[in-house]
Amino acid sequence: MTRRIRPAHESETPGTIPAFRSEVSIAFERAWSAIPKDGLVPDKADLRPERFAPFLRNAYLVELHDEPERRVLFRIAGEVIRNALGVDLRGRNYIDFVPGEHRDTSGTSMKLMFGAQPCGRWVRKEVVHSDGFRQILELTQLPVIGRASGLQLVLGIAEGFGEDVAHTSDGRFRFECLDHEQFIDIGAGVPE
Repeated sequence: MTRRIRPAHESETPGTIPAFRSEVSIAFERAWSAIPKDGLVPDKADLRPERFAPFLRNAYLVELHDEPERRVLFRIAGEVIRNALGVDLRGRNYIDFVPGEHRDTSGTSMKLMFGAQPCGRWVRKEVVHSDGFRQILELTQLPVIGRASGLQLVLGIAEGFGEDVAHTSDGRFRFECLDHEQFIDIGAGVPE
């Protein structure tokens, strides 16, 4: 089955490099697709770490809420993410790590993953550390539902964190605006 990826938002900046999903991103989607499910979105109860063994060091799980102070709560962040950022993100709100002018809208497009056309999401954005060091990240995100609790969860991987970077992570960083976003068709099309 061919999966269609349709741009939802792209940077209009001249000279930018077009975005292409990596083989790791596609393999992560395949591992997610193999989760037994009723419908298009798997239940959190059916997540098994062994299915995602190659991705666990770069994986994260976030919980979505409507309230800005809890909009995108980290539940799990893999070792590579923790080491690269210098902080354990568990229980932290993603919104606390974005520039003030973007806090009202940051993370809101993740809710589209649970809409009338459930879908995945691929994003390219930059992390800027307190020492000025910048890293381009590619995030592959797929929906998971907590049927018993009604929670909307996003399982993702972050590619682009180097393990031997020449800067010291001190827990002070910010996620810059996305440079590229695509929705991934998981069987229902993608949002318009």
